[in-house]
Amino acid sequence: MDNLKVQTYWQIGERIVREELLHKERADYGKRVVEKLAKDLDISRRVIFEIYQFYRAYPIVRALRAQLAWTHYRLLIRISDETERRFYEVQIIRNSWSTRELEKQIKSNLYQKLTPKKIEETFKTKLPAVAPKEVFKDTYDFTFIEQQFHKSESELEKKILDNFEKFLKELGEDFSILGRQVPIKIDNKMHHIDLVLYHRAIPCIVLVDLKIGKLDSRDIGQMNKYIGYYKRNKQYEHERDTIGLIICKEAGKEEVMYALDGLERKIFIAKYKVKLPSEEKIKKVIKKA
Repeated sequence: MDNLKVQTYWQIGERIVREELLHKERADYGKRVVEKLAKDLDISRRVIFEIYQFYRAYPIVRALRAQLAWTHYRLLIRISDETERRFYEVQIIRNSWSTRELEKQIKSNLYQKLTPKKIEETFKTKLPAVAPKEVFKDTYDFTFIEQQFHKSESELEKKILDNFEKFLKELGEDFSILGRQVPIKIDNKMHHIDLVLYHRAIPCIVLVDLKIGKLDSRDIGQMNKYIGYYKRNKQYEHERDTIGLIICKEAGKEEVMYALDGLERKIFIAKYKVKLPSEEKIKKVIKKA
């Protein structure tokens, strides 16, 4: 849920800044947008201003780290120096710092106490492998795709590939593409996997299946079959087991729960949306903060 909150706040921040740039000739416009959103969403101006600062500090969505919660970011955006901010991001991940511990270390001026050499070593040190559950989201924002009905998965795939840089940014950092419509043969029958990606930080192959409609339990069975094939034929020893990601328009909660039973660590289900969340949905996310 907290990852969803971070993503939602980033989108709100992007909206505020976009509106501000469209009306940059009006010096007070940004302030008016903040006041209006605070009233419409029934939250304090302070929180809206934090969201605005958040986007300003992290204008590229793939720079967001899945391991960091919104409470971490609330502290990090107060740090104006980008290198110092990155230093604390690394420390949070490496040491599993809580928000309270992060606040304590910032107040103790940990960064200022270290020599430039020590700080440089921090960035050179390898971060621990990322857990898959920290990488994949419940919902992906496909607003870069035209809001229209997609007649087939291939049409949806084409739309994504036409905007592939934006798609990768939405997935998060460390993703790269290995192939599309990748053929595999099982019992002399050809199958085609929509997208084959690689995540450098896990590290593992990620098989992506795109669905324009509602998820069916057979989709999960098919993905499990593809994962089994890759695990036995395509996977290197140093890699973690192949993971499946099914991105669909709609998914029944119980259908997912029962169909995934025992497969939660290797198959992830996510929904995609082609428009920003309504103000009512944003309110619900914010009120759970």
